Amino acid sequence: MQVTRTFKQAFLEQMLLGFRVTDVSSKRMSFQEKKSVIKLSADVALAVARGSRKWTRGLIANLSMEQQKRQLPRMILVKQYERLMKPCGSTSWKIPRSKKILRKCLRVSSTRRKKKLCAVEKRRRVLRRLVPGGESLSGFSLLDETLDYVLSLRAQVCLMQSLLMTCEASKRR
Repeated sequence: MQVTRTFKQAFLEQMLLGFRVTDVSSKRMSFQEKKSVIKLSADVALAVARGSRKWTRGLIANLSMEQQKRQLPRMILVKQYERLMKPCGSTSWKIPRSKKILRKCLRVSSTRRKKKLCAVEKRRRVLRRLVPGGESLSGFSLLDETLDYVLSLRAQVCLMQSLLMTCEASKRR
């Protein structure tokens, strides 16, 4: 995924909207409160900028469940909150299988196969916990959502670094 100009623009707009709504520049807020609000604004901005994916819905749902932050996502998102909270339909991919591949898989010794399956299942469980909304995903859809989530997080980090450099440069002037 390339970071497109529209993604950057949507992310920055939502991030700034989150700052305005939460009044992050207020002198009344402690450092920890500001840190929490900035992280929340960044997560909400990431979900909105990325659009309709299962992990975006999962991220908004997770943020909305936290007691002290319950109203912030709703205040930041306004109209988009309801759209992002709707459950999305499951996407299933058909996997082409050949008889030759299946026969080779069945020839693998049962103990080796069990060990491999156990290791794969452990990794899958870890991925489900890491990706917001991943608990309901399986197989390739889990991998697809994980890849999209990781790439979006990378883009979020780059955009926040550039925002920080811009703020620092404006302070020097």
